[in-house]
This record gives sequence, structure tokens and C-alpha cells, in this order.
Amino acid sequence: MLLKCPKCAVKNYLDPYPFWNYTGKTKCAGCDTVYAIESDGGHLVGEARPVPGKPTDPDVLLPGFADTPDFQPVVGEGKTRPAPRARADVYGKPKPITRNVRGRLVSGRPLKAEELIGSRARFIVEGKES
Repeated sequence: MLLKCPKCAVKNYLDPYPFWNYTGKTKCAGCDTVYAIESDGGHLVGEARPVPGKPTDPDVLLPGFADTPDFQPVVGEGKTRPAPRARADVYGKPKPITRNVRGRLVSGRPLKAEELIGSRARFIVEGKES
């Protein structure tokens, strides 16, 4: 999603995952104006409207990236949020990898039945597949 600030013309790019179904406040990375937005399925519902509030409030969700009209990135502490990480528990730790008899990479251990709750694979394992 894109939020272009009418005051300073900075383009604020809102990450799709944190803003997917979001109702709350965000701020412009250029002029720190706080906006109330509502999104549904990654699309803005209505217009973003300026609201009173401090840009440092904990309920203000920062944009993922912002740039000026001349395509210069807006950087600095409190301007944009850090990039999302896929798995926070894997920083610096390699995933255990095994190889099969032919030397091809094989993904970890087989899943247990309790880890397959609600999945199609569990229906196949339990013989409920029709």
C-alpha cells in the first residue's frame, strides 16, 4: 500500500503483512504527521486522515519504507520500521540438513502426527482420505 503525504509529498510504503487487516494509526516518515487508516486485505478503505497524536506513541505503526519525491530514501531512527524477518528463532543458527543416499538434500525429520493437526497430510496418514 502507498500513503502519499499531502503535506510533504513523501511516499510511505506500508508493508502488506503488518497492515493487512489493520485499523489504527501510522505516521509520515517525512513530516511525522499521524494518520488514521483502515485497511482490509492489504487495501486502504477510504482515505487516510490526519489525527492528533504523537509520532512516538506505541500504537503508531511505522511504514516499511519511505522516499521523497526525488526518490531519496527517508532514513533515521523512528522514521521506518525494520524489515520483517521470516524466523526470529534462527538468527545465526544453521538449519540441520541431511542428505539421502544419492547425495541430494533432504529436509529435516519427518513430521509427527500431532504436528499435522488440520492438515491434508494428516488425513492421508490416518486413512481418512477418500
